[in-house]
Amino acid sequence: MEKNIETKETSREILFEWYKEKGVSFEDLEKLEKRRKEEEEGEEDISFSSPEKSLESLKEKEDEKKLEVKAEVKKLLILAETGGLEEAIKEAQKKADPLVLDVFHDALAMHGAYKKFIGK
Repeated sequence: MEKNIETKETSREILFEWYKEKGVSFEDLEKLEKRRKEEEEGEEDISFSSPEKSLESLKEKEDEKKLEVKAEVKKLLILAETGGLEEAIKEAQKKADPLVLDVFHDALAMHGAYKKFIGK
């Protein structure tokens, strides 16, 4: 099953912002990104086009949703850090937003980030 490319990008942005806030160096981020690219090597790039009329409106809605999802996932990462991973997962499930849950899962899985929250 192919992952939505936009979801992957959102997860990557959130995780990188999280790492930067925690003081991870740019060099370390580049190493993580290189490893991620190696893992994704061979995946097919699927893109879709939209009619010209609604493209701008659709883009605005997508940008709004992306900002909302990023904010929610950042809150969940903070909760995982302060209250533990289990509590953050329960909160993510309560959101009833499959995109938030998916992006949160991707952010935790990317580069093994979930390991930082185990045992908290």
